[in-house]
Amino acid sequence: MKHARNVTQRILSCADFPGEILTGVPVVELKGVSEAVILNHRGVIAYDETEVRIASTLGPVLVVGTGLLIRRMNRERIVLNGSIRRVELELC
Repeated sequence: MKHARNVTQRILSCADFPGEILTGVPVVELKGVSEAVILNHRGVIAYDETEVRIASTLGPVLVVGTGLLIRRMNRERIVLNGSIRRVELELC
């Protein structure tokens, strides 16, 4: 396991690639107050126009706002649009 960790660290340092992408840690990117992109998710737990709760390896990611809409979703990312008020990581 130690060898795999060293290989991963070497790849990350050479590729100038965010470590979170390969380690499975959730990444949340906000684009202003109207779009959120969540990487490394494990699916949607709950969804309505005021709250979206998304499963991740560290615990649920909660996005709170108004008019929230899941614009796109695939294995790698979820794109939310709407008026985003806050984003929280609910650690397990």
